[in-house]
Amino acid sequence: MIVSSSVFRAVRRAHGLMQVRGMQALAAVYTETGDPQSVLRVVRHSLPPLLDTQVMVQMLASPVNPSDLNQIEGTYPVRGTFNNINTSGTVLQACVGGNEGVGRVTQIGQNVHNVQVGDWVVPQRAGEFGTWCTRTIVDAQSVSVVPEEWRSGLSPLDIACLKVNPCTAYRLLRDFADLKKGDYVIQNGANSGVGRAVIQLAHSWGIRTINVVRDRPELHELQRELTALGADIVVSDKQLTADSVKQQLRSLNNVRLGFNCVGGRTTLQLTKYISEGGTLVTYGGMSRQPVTMPTSLLLFKDIAARGFWMNRWYNSCSSLAMDAERQSMWKSILGLMRSGQFVTQPLSVSSIDEASEDDAQRIVHDAVSWTAGSKHAFVFA
Repeated sequence: MIVSSSVFRAVRRAHGLMQVRGMQALAAVYTETGDPQSVLRVVRHSLPPLLDTQVMVQMLASPVNPSDLNQIEGTYPVRGTFNNINTSGTVLQACVGGNEGVGRVTQIGQNVHNVQVGDWVVPQRAGEFGTWCTRTIVDAQSVSVVPEEWRSGLSPLDIACLKVNPCTAYRLLRDFADLKKGDYVIQNGANSGVGRAVIQLAHSWGIRTINVVRDRPELHELQRELTALGADIVVSDKQLTADSVKQQLRSLNNVRLGFNCVGGRTTLQLTKYISEGGTLVTYGGMSRQPVTMPTSLLLFKDIAARGFWMNRWYNSCSSLAMDAERQSMWKSILGLMRSGQFVTQPLSVSSIDEASEDDAQRIVHDAVSWTAGSKHAFVFA
């Protein structure tokens, strides 16, 4: 007897639905907003039945971003999604932490056609589902597939860290000025994830970078590290006011853009070196101090001030043209990764083993501290 391909797919999908029932996962969840170290806890919970329009995703890796911690605190504009989570007979109204990450599709519902088993996927938008879990069931429309040819040779951590920092840097360099080879951009927070991405993308495109970092005892070591990534000038915030540095930066007449993720006095000093008609773009505020700009820069240099939020950009990708731009951006960045021209920022990586809730709780607790000292990421064993 010959079995048609459609019958085979139906049998396979039905078998997948039966497999999901009774499966469990570990997840870092919170039932109320607050201090991440206080409100987050790791629980083992039962996965619900797979609906026709859903997919099951086995998470591979997920980073911890400052915006994730802000979301848990309740201070981020995008709120997490609270769902019923069944933990050993107790139902919690809880939200799974994390917004960025990559997973592999292991099961698909009968009416899913945009995703296949084995695809690597990332969340479409922040807040749709949490990524700090070993596996999850989500609507198929809430994930985007990363094609195999784009990710060939790359690690799950490379893909997990794609959507936020590298893409923010890409848009900062592309959307606010028509930069030409030899033009300069100046940025603070240059050793952050976005800052390192700006350095590498700019270098690959022939754009020069002036990079300001917080003063520290190991400054020379950091300067060498950022220079190795392609930075042209690296100075500390204290050096920014030194006469020799002032003279050097004032001699440049093509500093087209300034990127700010700090705020406060450092941003004011940085803005003074943007050339006439340039633009200051703020995409973060780590110091929690306001961005101020003297009247003279507005009147006599016509400096513009703009803001950028990567989530807002992703939310604008509903049109075919914008979705094509998103895909082009991802393909471009991943291509630079594969060629060795772009590396993911240094990470403190911890493996979460589904067999040990206690170890997972300790790992998550340490990773979500604001004083952790380095960017953390989870890989799921």
